Amino acid sequence: EGNLVGQVGGELAGQNFGVTGLKVSQVKKYGNKPFTIEGEGRNPDIRALALVLPTGMGSVIATNSLAEVDKTLSQLRFLFFFLGLIAIFLTALVSRWIIAISLRPLDKVEETAEAIAAGDLSARLPAAKPDTEVGRLTTSLNTMLSQIEQSFDVRVESENKLRRFVADASHELRTPLTAIRGFAELHRQGAVMGEEKTKELISRIEGESIRMSSLVEDLLLLARLDQAQELDFEPVDLNTLIGEVVASAKAAGPDHLIELHLPQQELFVLGDSRRIHQVVANLLANARTHTPFGTKINLTAQQTLDEVIIEVADNGPGLSKSDQERIFERFFRADPARVRNSGEGSGLGLSIVDAV
Repeated sequence: EGNLVGQVGGELAGQNFGVTGLKVSQVKKYGNKPFTIEGEGRNPDIRALALVLPTGMGSVIATNSLAEVDKTLSQLRFLFFFLGLIAIFLTALVSRWIIAISLRPLDKVEETAEAIAAGDLSARLPAAKPDTEVGRLTTSLNTMLSQIEQSFDVRVESENKLRRFVADASHELRTPLTAIRGFAELHRQGAVMGEEKTKELISRIEGESIRMSSLVEDLLLLARLDQAQELDFEPVDLNTLIGEVVASAKAAGPDHLIELHLPQQELFVLGDSRRIHQVVANLLANARTHTPFGTKINLTAQQTLDEVIIEVADNGPGLSKSDQERIFERFFRADPARVRNSGEGSGLGLSIVDAV
């Protein structure tokens, strides 16, 4: 009935932990296997093994207190908690060290950013391993910085060219205006007497105004070309066009011998006839302007497999290598010692050729 009949031992550290109240039917449920009885209150748990007597009239229960086990477990919990804190602390230190090493290149990024902010666009990040995130970031930033530096260089160069262009254009326009003003001042003061001298004065004013008008037209044309306006593409008969240009050039410069070499077959291209006419005319005008009277100028047109080549050549004094590199710059004039005819020219003819 669960009554305690006899007991061997049952005391530990002055505490009785004898097991009572287990009926035979309850013991049979455990099937001769160890089981744990939870202690009530502050009593320790008990590990027990119960066997039913052969007579079936009672049971034998062997028990052992788990107090020492619980104490050991408590000590282990404290020990593991303490070791865990130490492990976390050490892990944090090691992680901080590793992160500091891995992010060290970012300090270089900061230094480079400060250098760029101070105006040094040539600053670059030191090379890093390309298979890491920092290495890939460094490569991308260096590429970006190179493009930024290149863009700024192009911008500065463009601004410098614009300033030079404005200064040169102002100078070129001021020259004929000054001449016209001077001629007008002479006429107003009565310094020019007689019909013949007055006609000569008016002729000079007209010549300077024509020069200024031509310069303004060239400037406007370059401005339109700089806006990248679309050209008209239509079939152009080059033989006819070149013949007309040469005829006009011979009339404008009869002191130069211009020879034309065209193929027997017709030459047709898709292009803007006005611009092609202007290019050929400017090339011939440049050859006449910068060669002595009597110089031979050859204009040749020939067709290859994929293009048509128009070539203007003369046997004049030629250009130095440094002048050849700058020949298409606006308002550029070569060595003053070179022969020039029909005035100085605006310095825009070959610039228009290059722009077209």
